Amino acid sequence: MKRRVRLLLATATGAAVLLGGAGLSATGASASAYAAADDFTGDASASAYVPLDKDIDATVTLKLKNPDTATSVTGSIEPPGKSARTVTFDFTPSTSTSTPTATPTTTPSPAADKSVTGKWTIGKDDPAGDWKLTVNVARTGGSGGGASTFTVKVSGKQGISGANVTPDPVQLVKGKDTRVTVEASVKDAGTVSAKLVSDATSEYYDLGDLSKESDGYYRGVTYFSDDTTEGAWTLEVYATRGGQTLKGEASFSVVAPAGGASKKTKTRVTISAPNKVNKGRAFKVYGKVYRGTKAYKSKIVEVYFKTKGTKTYKFMGYAKATSTGKYSKTFKGKKDGYFQVKVPGTSKTRSSLSPQEFVDVR
Repeated sequence: MKRRVRLLLATATGAAVLLGGAGLSATGASASAYAAADDFTGDASASAYVPLDKDIDATVTLKLKNPDTATSVTGSIEPPGKSARTVTFDFTPSTSTSTPTATPTTTPSPAADKSVTGKWTIGKDDPAGDWKLTVNVARTGGSGGGASTFTVKVSGKQGISGANVTPDPVQLVKGKDTRVTVEASVKDAGTVSAKLVSDATSEYYDLGDLSKESDGYYRGVTYFSDDTTEGAWTLEVYATRGGQTLKGEASFSVVAPAGGASKKTKTRVTISAPNKVNKGRAFKVYGKVYRGTKAYKSKIVEVYFKTKGTKTYKFMGYAKATSTGKYSKTFKGKKDGYFQVKVPGTSKTRSSLSPQEFVDVR
């Protein structure tokens, strides 16, 4: 059974200007509508969703035919059940649209299609669904193709409907690390991340970006050492999109191991990688390894990768830390997915696992 989470609206970092986020595309209307829309080529590409708490700007991009003959591009968009609002386009007429001073001796070739982007405002009380976009193009000699209509799909507010920690309670075992899994049900988010935080101390486990798997749930894994703080803990889930973050909380507990904790030194490893890489291009996964509070010199760590939408990590090789504890390993962009780094344990040190780090391959 999924545990309901208490939702908190985190501070948004300014107005969210949408620039074509993944999974938020919108297509135009029917094929017959395109045949009549002589002023544009292909579909409308849009990024639009209902914000959490304040007005945001949404954008739509169109391919304008013969831009040299266009003198203006204007438009409006109509939400379901509401009045239409103005869409402002970034189109600037070409100087070639002015009245010629002499009759040309040859007919010039039409200019290549030009992208034009329109902007409008969406508020927190606006409806999700299909919005009707109407665009008018004025041309020299009054030759515009009339009104062109498109359907823009506006997604709903992001939301966290449930989250849980498995097992609950987390029963620690002396001399061993205990696997802890986080699962969250989140809709319409750009990224989802999670932390496990002790209610009594400053101790926490950062899971980083949760991976969205084929069943639609977001999941992440970490390991609790046998000396983890016992008692009440909180799962914090963060859903972020367009500069706005929604936070959900759920409680769970940790039980101390029978016989007490083993006498081993804690380890910790950080991880970083580019958010976006071009397909086939080389990039580095890197970070730093700690033993206690100091650098873990020359430690060999294990690097793992999980393709987006799957559940299983694949071992990708080893990386050796420097004398200052820094490690790096180079990869080529092939598929979207998640990296994670493990510090193997020894007879004197505990194992540890980095947060998950998502890399978007374009």
